[in-house]
Amino acid sequence: MRSYFFVIMGAIILANLLWFFLSERWLRQDLKNYPNIRQLARILLFVWATLIAVPLIIMVIPGTDFSFKSIPWLWHTIFYFWICAIFVLMLVMSVLGIPLWAVIKVFDKRKNKIPPVKSENSDTSGLKPSFNKSNAGLTRRQFVRLATVAAPPLLVSVSSLAAWSNSQDLKVYSLDLPVKDLPEGLEGFTITHLSDIHIGMVTGRERVDKIVAAANGLKSDIIVITGDILDRELTFLPDLVDTVGALYAPMGTYLCIGNHDKIFDANNFIETVRKADLNLLLNEAVMLDTGNVPIKLLGVDYSRQEIYYEAFIRRADQTVSSPSNALKILLAHHPHSFDYIMDQNVSIVLAGHTHGGQIVVQAGEEWEIFNPGRHLFRYVRGIYKNANGNVMFVHQGSGDWFPLRLGSACEVVQLRLTREA
Repeated sequence: MRSYFFVIMGAIILANLLWFFLSERWLRQDLKNYPNIRQLARILLFVWATLIAVPLIIMVIPGTDFSFKSIPWLWHTIFYFWICAIFVLMLVMSVLGIPLWAVIKVFDKRKNKIPPVKSENSDTSGLKPSFNKSNAGLTRRQFVRLATVAAPPLLVSVSSLAAWSNSQDLKVYSLDLPVKDLPEGLEGFTITHLSDIHIGMVTGRERVDKIVAAANGLKSDIIVITGDILDRELTFLPDLVDTVGALYAPMGTYLCIGNHDKIFDANNFIETVRKADLNLLLNEAVMLDTGNVPIKLLGVDYSRQEIYYEAFIRRADQTVSSPSNALKILLAHHPHSFDYIMDQNVSIVLAGHTHGGQIVVQAGEEWEIFNPGRHLFRYVRGIYKNANGNVMFVHQGSGDWFPLRLGSACEVVQLRLTREA
């Protein structure tokens, strides 16, 4: 695994060095007639290269990861966007740039072979040329090269600012969740649903506090978190404990585990959460006394392989016995768990994982033009029902692991159980 890391980092460093040296050379050559602009452009290039180089160096040198975590959010965003952009740029230059360069070379050679046309009636022997090549504007080739230098940093900067703006947008709302044969005693029961908070470098303390305040402000009967509470770094586990501990609902806060919670050390995550007396349901169930009809709340583990989901749900259901009239609600990180609930008679599934597609292009509220989540998941966001009347709500996520979102805002949702008409 470590060898792959160094291969990837080597490719990233090589791509950045290639872009930097090409950019510096083109600026030096193409702006030589504009010394002041050239000097400013080269200074800006150096500043940009430093912004990218510092995180790269920190990532490569062992024992300096704490410094990487202390880098401001916007700097992180610029760095991650740039890594993506530089690979795309190098790919485009390789696929299109080299053939285009070859075509231009061929045309240049043909143009140089054409002799200049000399007028027989004109006598220019006594005239001085009025055109000074040193004062000429940029050629088309120079303009293209300078645009190649300037465009990536400009696009990354604009995208980073857009990402920062989107990160400030937290959608807080209430939604009726129609449930088939819902017992009358549970009509109006409320659940605040959080998911994919991703406590870490991208979703920092300020944003997490905002999520907690919004969740508590909804004053629901219970609060649930359907996985990916942690982004990945175990150093943020104390923040996770503080965050979940700060959530309050009369009937408690419950959580299931997600893939990001398990990235580095699943056992450490589970042990820390258990020691903090947080209600982690790991293939387990708990009975909630609502004062009327009981609720059986199940929570399952995460797996990349769907073949385990049915066994997880069955195991969770078997951990606690329940009366026949109990309403079963399943907390699962992956929404595909919805397809494996039949044998356990689960009425409601609450899931996350998809981030609603993360980057969604749509026209109005209803028409989606582009949503990558539709190609990755059977269920992406919102309410789903199956043929038997079971219902699922897929959460778009309350935080982020990747700084850019579009058309899929972070959300804190209050679900109000209603009887299906």
